[in-house]
Amino acid sequence: MEDALEQLAALARKESGCTRCAEIAARRLRAVPGAGHPHAGVMIVALAPSEADEASDGGAGADIVEGLAAFMPALAAHRDQLYVTTLVKCVPRGEKGVRAPTPQEQDDCFDYLSREISITTPHYILAVGEETARHLLRKLFRDRPYAPGDALELRVFDNPAFKIVPVATPEELKARDPREQKSYADRLRQLAQVMGL
Repeated sequence: MEDALEQLAALARKESGCTRCAEIAARRLRAVPGAGHPHAGVMIVALAPSEADEASDGGAGADIVEGLAAFMPALAAHRDQLYVTTLVKCVPRGEKGVRAPTPQEQDDCFDYLSREISITTPHYILAVGEETARHLLRKLFRDRPYAPGDALELRVFDNPAFKIVPVATPEELKARDPREQKSYADRLRQLAQVMGL
């Protein structure tokens, strides 16, 4: 475990000095590394860190875990067993403030996420939001494992080393009607059991 912690710390140092995305690097307060158990069974990947993540001195994901835990309580109960990170390691800002990361910025950051996956060796990756899920599936599978137009949420995609499960963002879930929320929460509870949480 010590070796994994050292590798993650070295990776965080590398991220902090990264200037691949010139516009983001010029406007960031700091790069936000992943955080959590260095050999987590479950990794949560969101699109980008929040401004709250950036303002804190910790890692990514406090908001994401809290938001998802409202629908999947096992995440809060087993927070110490998770590793939480983001596809893009800095809050993406442009001239008009915080914005969505571009596909190129996602590509530029992907090798950091790939390294986190190699170090932590999760059994499951929860990809939060459709954009995150589609990017991960495109990068981690030689052939696209879904047809154009397919719904991805809560499908299990088997990679030889781990399984990827796309889930809705907390904001998307809160916007759904109560019956849909309950059904989704029931499915997330079943998923948590399958993942060993």
